[in-house]
Amino acid sequence: MSTSLFVGNIPYGAMEREIQEHFSKCGQVDNVRFVMDFKRGRFRGFGFVTMPEDDAKAAVELLNQSEFQERQLIVSIARAS
Repeated sequence: MSTSLFVGNIPYGAMEREIQEHFSKCGQVDNVRFVMDFKRGRFRGFGFVTMPEDDAKAAVELLNQSEFQERQLIVSIARAS
């Protein structure tokens, strides 16, 4: 079963593939999706990463508060809306 992770404090210049590479340290990355501000036409600084459940748990433990491009990422299990 896949789990969606919230990833916050992503640098504005980051690319989805770079986040995928960063999270692949913890296992299989199924999907990376950045959230865009369509009115302003720019990235909002957060997104979601989908991984298998065990890999997602490992990612939260290993990558929450980890440094990525000089910023500390916020990584948590995404809440259902």
